Amino acid sequence: MGGAGEAPQGPTARRPGLLRPGVAVLLGAAAVVVALPLVRGHPAAAAPVPGISVVPSPTPAFAGDAPDPDIVQSGGTYYAFTTGTALGNNIQALVDTSGSPASGWAPYTWPLAYGSTALPVVPSWEQPGTQTSPGVYDFGGRWIMFYDAAQLGHAGDTGFNCLSSATAATLSPAAPVFTDTSTGPLLCDAGLGGAIDPSPFVDPASGQPYLVWKTNDGGSAQPAGIWSQTLGPDGRTPVGQPHLLLSQDTVGFPFETTIENPQMVESGGTYFLLFSTGVWDSSSYAEAAVGCAGPSGPCGQPTSGPFLTSYTTPDGTVAGPGGGSLFQDATGQWQLAYAAWTGGCTSYACGGGRSLYVAPATLQALSLAPPVTGIAPTPGGGGYWLTDASGAVSAHGTAVPYGSMAGQPLNAPIEHLVPTPDGRGYWLVAADGGTFAFGDAGFYGSTGGMHLDAPVVDLAPTPDGHGYWLVAADGGVFAFGDAAFFGSMGGHPLNAPVVGIAADPATGGYWMVATDGGIFAFGAPFWGSTGALRLNRPVNGMAPTPDGGGYWFVASDGGIFAFGDAGFHGSMGGQPLNAPVVGMAADRATGGYWLVGGDGGVFAFDAPFDGAD
Repeated sequence: MGGAGEAPQGPTARRPGLLRPGVAVLLGAAAVVVALPLVRGHPAAAAPVPGISVVPSPTPAFAGDAPDPDIVQSGGTYYAFTTGTALGNNIQALVDTSGSPASGWAPYTWPLAYGSTALPVVPSWEQPGTQTSPGVYDFGGRWIMFYDAAQLGHAGDTGFNCLSSATAATLSPAAPVFTDTSTGPLLCDAGLGGAIDPSPFVDPASGQPYLVWKTNDGGSAQPAGIWSQTLGPDGRTPVGQPHLLLSQDTVGFPFETTIENPQMVESGGTYFLLFSTGVWDSSSYAEAAVGCAGPSGPCGQPTSGPFLTSYTTPDGTVAGPGGGSLFQDATGQWQLAYAAWTGGCTSYACGGGRSLYVAPATLQALSLAPPVTGIAPTPGGGGYWLTDASGAVSAHGTAVPYGSMAGQPLNAPIEHLVPTPDGRGYWLVAADGGTFAFGDAGFYGSTGGMHLDAPVVDLAPTPDGHGYWLVAADGGVFAFGDAAFFGSMGGHPLNAPVVGIAADPATGGYWMVATDGGIFAFGAPFWGSTGALRLNRPVNGMAPTPDGGGYWFVASDGGIFAFGDAGFHGSMGGQPLNAPVVGMAADRATGGYWLVGGDGGVFAFDAPFDGAD
């Protein structure tokens, strides 16, 4: 299929449209082949990552409703700030003077109880009753509370949520109250579905404050994202560029129904990104964590599932623990505050509530190994490069290392490595569209520094290597150098996000592939897709045949789908894997191909095995 569009002029590029639900294009029948593999090589062992462990509490610290808790201490008193409830409208405040955060909590207006709000008056730009998810810290001798709210005239969680901040000179057990004098939002991220769940963090290494938050309040079909941005000297105003820390990935990590309520903490030189996943009003809600290189990332993805999930207590089931935040008590012990449903009811409609739980936590500072994100072949065959999210590059077989981004600060994780046509260089492309050229690869532009509607997922060079296309998850295409713009899916409805792009060596056009195996052909022939089939696992990447007469897809379970003149040489479909398959590459010399897992394991099918990471 084709579409209208234009190539960028100068340093700017066409901005991709929003991802919306709809019907993917299917222009032919799919050829699905399954067979037992003839494999040379094996996956590497999973690398250790930072971990958090908790001993779940069988008893609530506060039995009343207390969603999205954030706990701080001041003057010997613990304060819990939560999403508003019947006891405290807008933002609720609880106090605990017992000396132990595991018990003794009560509304500060106790025994009257009602009216225990931390935000009695909301700004005129906010819709009353939509204030949620406070994040509180003491900076420069002043208490600052970040929170989110819907813009006036809009319901919450419909794409119109924004961030705001309020201040208090002091906190006291009788009046832990904040004031917000803003005349407009602090940050909205409307193009990404709204901004929610703000959490401040001060880097102990530098004293620099940061704000971490989530994009997509639930009112958009786009993947949710977790971002970080430095704050100015006032500790309230975002400055510089935001950094994408984590993008929702239901392909490799099916439990990421969403990612939300983020928090950054540091312990022993390791940076931990805590977040909730699953569905908030169900037993699937849980707490997960990943390690980050620093407050601006890059961050990894979980190598296993959440560390805190629903559990059973003597008094009944504690379901959907989430909305958590870590804090240190008066002794320096890490504690995890979270909310969970009790009594077998995970809805306010059945009379349920999310009680406050506080449990001791252990933060284990292990080495962080960024996940491998791609494999690329040498054009002459017989070798390949692997790259990971940090931009580290390893060369195997006949591949020559030309450089990497390992150890360099990145605004977003590296998604792929793509070689030049002659194999004497390569490009690395990051999720923000930042493009890094090595060897004889030319730099022709990037989207680094632009605020994108969806993350960049892949790069494809033109046949002569004097230009390239970037593609975003919504199918938006950015053309640089001598790359011609043939069309895109930006602004069009998609059934599933785009995960890859490949150039047609015969026509000079390109194909895009989505996670359901739907193919979008622009200036290139359509050879088939799996867009109308039910797949065991989502598609993660594609590779064209050398003559452009066909292509392969690979799914995250290593299943291979061959179309056109692409031959089937085997797959990992149905075989146990240590980590999901994240990409594939075709070997020009043998006509076979390689698959690579997120742990760096390589699977060779009629192609030489030259090692794994």
